[in-house]
Amino acid sequence: MKIIMNLSCSFILEHKKMFLAMRNTLFIMLICAFQSIAGISYAQSTRLSLDMKNSTVKEVLQKIEQQSEFYFLYNSELIDVQRKVDISVTNEKIDDILSKLFTGDKVNILVRERHIILTPESENITQQSNKVTGKVTDKSGIPLPGVAIVVKGTTTGVITDASGNYSLNNIPENAILQFSFVGMKMEELAVKGNTTINVRLEEETIGIEEVVAIGYGVQKKSDLTGSVDRVSIGANGSQTNTNLLQ
Repeated sequence: MKIIMNLSCSFILEHKKMFLAMRNTLFIMLICAFQSIAGISYAQSTRLSLDMKNSTVKEVLQKIEQQSEFYFLYNSELIDVQRKVDISVTNEKIDDILSKLFTGDKVNILVRERHIILTPESENITQQSNKVTGKVTDKSGIPLPGVAIVVKGTTTGVITDASGNYSLNNIPENAILQFSFVGMKMEELAVKGNTTINVRLEEETIGIEEVVAIGYGVQKKSDLTGSVDRVSIGANGSQTNTNLLQ
């Protein structure tokens, strides 16, 4: 019996890390499951009442958000939210309300917890979920941390990590990425369906004839808003003072 106990303890000690990893994984899975159940139960149990005449779809969605904890995500260029509708419902679930609201429209409705995502049926899902990763370096191949990468024309963007790596999700295939960093020339690259885009930024050189030394630093001539004059130290030194005050 003592031998069996010793073997059991030895086995547990040798596989301690594995047991800890299994425990943590199970804990995370339980949390995710509880969150999903909570989201589904909220959508199923929530009842709403609406009575709106000659209102836009956008106004109806805003009214639903005011009366509940739901939050809508959609692209107004792909979903017609300016369409006028009449809707009158009493104590109905969100699924039934949205089915009536978008009757005849080719709109996909996806409820995730308290978030409701509206997308057109004809939308290319693979394009929407395109992921772009890469690395940003200088001309010597040294990684550049803190580089800003922004999808042109949007507020979507990230910053490179300490190793110069970045990752962007849900990027359209025809998007243009802007790479900017202090002291470097900004680069613009088209995604064109690529999933990996590595960038090498070049230093932004400024000629000595393009800068002017002023009392509080150095600026480009093109950035100056006031007048600039050249003062000769030798000319001032040759002047004589006639009294102590001067």
